[in-house]
Amino acid sequence: MNIFCYALLVLLLASRPRLTTSQEVENEREFNYVEGSGKGPEDWGHIHEEWRLCKNGEMQSPIDLTHERVQVVSRLGRLKRGYKPSNATLKNRGHDIMLKWVDDAGSINVNGTEYKLKQLHWHSPSEHTINGSSYDLEVHMVHESSDNKFAVVGIMYTIGRPDTFLSELMGQIKSLADRHDMEIAAGVVDPRHLKMGSRKYYRYLGSLTTPPCTEGVIWTIVRKVRTVSREQVRLLRLAVEDNAERNARPTQAVNEHDEREWNYQKDSGRGPEHWGDLNENWTICKTGFRQSPIELWDGWVDVVRHLGKLQTRYKPANATLVNWGLGIMLNWVDDAGSLNIEGTDYKLKQVHWHSPSEHRINGWGVDLEVRMVHQSSDGRMALRGPLNIIADGDVNETVVGVVDPYHLITDNVWEYYRYIGSLPTPPCSEGVVWTVLKEPWFRTVSFDQVKKLRNAVHDYAISNARPIQPLNGREVLLNEPGYHPTILQSI
Repeated sequence: MNIFCYALLVLLLASRPRLTTSQEVENEREFNYVEGSGKGPEDWGHIHEEWRLCKNGEMQSPIDLTHERVQVVSRLGRLKRGYKPSNATLKNRGHDIMLKWVDDAGSINVNGTEYKLKQLHWHSPSEHTINGSSYDLEVHMVHESSDNKFAVVGIMYTIGRPDTFLSELMGQIKSLADRHDMEIAAGVVDPRHLKMGSRKYYRYLGSLTTPPCTEGVIWTIVRKVRTVSREQVRLLRLAVEDNAERNARPTQAVNEHDEREWNYQKDSGRGPEHWGDLNENWTICKTGFRQSPIELWDGWVDVVRHLGKLQTRYKPANATLVNWGLGIMLNWVDDAGSLNIEGTDYKLKQVHWHSPSEHRINGWGVDLEVRMVHQSSDGRMALRGPLNIIADGDVNETVVGVVDPYHLITDNVWEYYRYIGSLPTPPCSEGVVWTVLKEPWFRTVSFDQVKKLRNAVHDYAISNARPIQPLNGREVLLNEPGYHPTILQSI
């Protein structure tokens, strides 16, 4: 039997800095929804520097929820919410009516994180669409976590019987008519009176739909469409008196990083040498100074021992196998443990394989490289929701049951390289902490296993490895526990 070896690597995603202004704009005079006015949705990103994501963000909302993009799953379970009555105010923000809770109105729980209900507001027509169809009204329930991240629940309405929740507020909304930026007490309002359902819903990662268009928002769109009367929709529009027929942002492009947009084939026009030219959000693939993979030469690394043993605390957890178009990925559904670096825990999220290896050690490449991808609690780059948008029509996800990460890596690793690099695939984001295990920790793999990993993706390529990138003077550390630095003394 032919035996090959592969290098084991650990990849950490560093957090991306948050914008200092992340809340929705409450005074909406500076923007509107009128196309060609100079302040409409197409111009929001030019009005203020802190609104730049409105024009160049990669995860903008709203989007069209088409059947082709939606992955049906059951593991998310019912929508976990615990709302309660609380004092609230009604405010005319200029383009919408906002109901804002003054006291604690309860929360929802998403992936183990509690998001407190802060406010809700209405858009007409709906901002999100389903299979290209819009609805007459959409309400957004805005929640915020203790670390200032957002989760929004959206509910769609079509014309029919009056909505009972809106009926409770109609008198107060009428009093706001033509009183821009006025806020009045609404008394105790019970969010549980807002009917939504909890069994079927869409989920994806997007943004606020108004300036500053902050990204990293977890969206939950309830599948069941409710009814609202024509008079209720009309009142919500007339109350703000902005002379606009709508207050809905157009659907945004789904930057799905479609693997059909790029590949690993040289001279195909979409290979690694062209990634930086294919998409304006991928320019760092050609202009970045800390790109990966790199060549690891023992002659130019700084040998240290203070990094210590690799601090892993993995545990068995349920996982799925995903064909993502250019490779195979093992994705842990539940908590599979973490890796600790300098006091920060990075949770293990996924593993994927590249052949041949992308990194080289002392001039040698090997036959396969596996990456264990981790994410810190404040990281946003590697979040995945049930709405998986994957290019290849043959892509599928298979449940594989409980998988123990320690079957892949021992818990007694001392010798490894460490450097700061990038994702080795578009968008080539930099700031990634790489830990590359040294030769004693290489393992073996059969020729048949490597062949099956390549054949499974049906991309007709013999490789899914990016070429070596320039080091550009970066520091590379090699942790060796037996290393003792020489101390020079003058006589």
